[in-house]
Amino acid sequence: MSEVNILTVINKLRPKVERKKIVKLNNLVDEVVEQQTGLNKRDAREFSSKLIEALVNHLKEADYVKFGEVGSLSVSCDKDKKLRVNYRASKSINETLAQDFKGTFVNNENVGLDEEGYARRWLELNPGDTVVMRDKTTRTKAA
Repeated sequence: MSEVNILTVINKLRPKVERKKIVKLNNLVDEVVEQQTGLNKRDAREFSSKLIEALVNHLKEADYVKFGEVGSLSVSCDKDKKLRVNYRASKSINETLAQDFKGTFVNNENVGLDEEGYARRWLELNPGDTVVMRDKTTRTKAA
């Protein structure tokens, strides 16, 4: 049928966190206001807007922004000077998620597979394909 690169195979079959919903900044602000903070929604939204504006202004200046218990943000670029924002979660966030993650995962059956395992799994699901490995060798479903 078709040739598929092993990196594409891994990306499609690897375990991933299943996304539940999109939570917008205003939703977070409303949650904070509901916790009896003494702020009204308008003031809280204005504050969050100004905080984001200040954050972006510092990133524009290539500053490294430490965002307390949230983590840190910085800017880097690739070989073509295309900018990207990097986020690094704080140690406490990482530890909390590791201990109390309530989400779900997809592709659990593929945990721990190496590249050969991913190639075999792909070919079980797509027997007519050819998987091209990193070293340019190929794998096909044995007849």
